[in-house]
Amino acid sequence: MERSKLDRKTNVELVETMWEQFCNLGIYESNVIETTTYSIQEAVFAVKEKISSGAALLS
Repeated sequence: MERSKLDRKTNVELVETMWEQFCNLGIYESNVIETTTYSIQEAVFAVKEKISSGAALLS
């Protein structure tokens, strides 16, 4: 909320940087939850399920 608005070029650069950082998670790929088609409630449920099952614990 405190972040100032960024211009389009800066936003695109930031998204591209984040994409590069998250596009190949290697051994952590199994922790990814594909939420593209999920509602907010479905996404929250999926995250809670992953946490409660212990499936996303890092060792």
